[in-house]
Amino acid sequence: MQLIRVISTLTIFAVTAFYSSKLLGTIQLQDMMTPDEQRKTGVSQLSDTQKKELENWINEKFTLKATTAAAPQLYLQQNMNNGSQLMFSDGSIYEIAPTDQAKAAFWLTPFAASIKPSGDPLFPSKITNTLTGASVNGKLIRAPQAPATPQP
Repeated sequence: MQLIRVISTLTIFAVTAFYSSKLLGTIQLQDMMTPDEQRKTGVSQLSDTQKKELENWINEKFTLKATTAAAPQLYLQQNMNNGSQLMFSDGSIYEIAPTDQAKAAFWLTPFAASIKPSGDPLFPSKITNTLTGASVNGKLIRAPQAPATPQP
């Protein structure tokens, strides 16, 4: 029974030691760089001791950036004035090109949308219903609203 406890404890310790660098946010070159990147930068030619020293230097001098979460999906929140204006989940409002208002008038909310450049100087945004693939051109008349920050 005592032997099982010792083995369990050693296993937990080994796993913790193995993953501790990942939990602490330290950089290990083999985890951060592909073999091709290591070859291109010359890291692959370093000895194990040199790689360890480089990792230590990087971890002392720099802070590992947290990966940014993917931007939240944009949704059509409100179809206003019979398709002449569209309001999105980020608070932005777009005026729709007169030639596209009849198409936008039938867009029912909510649905995921994407906004990209249209190439039209008067209505420079191409708004696409990602569900159907239908697009209309528009121009931004109210910028996205900054998310509210919690007060302490």
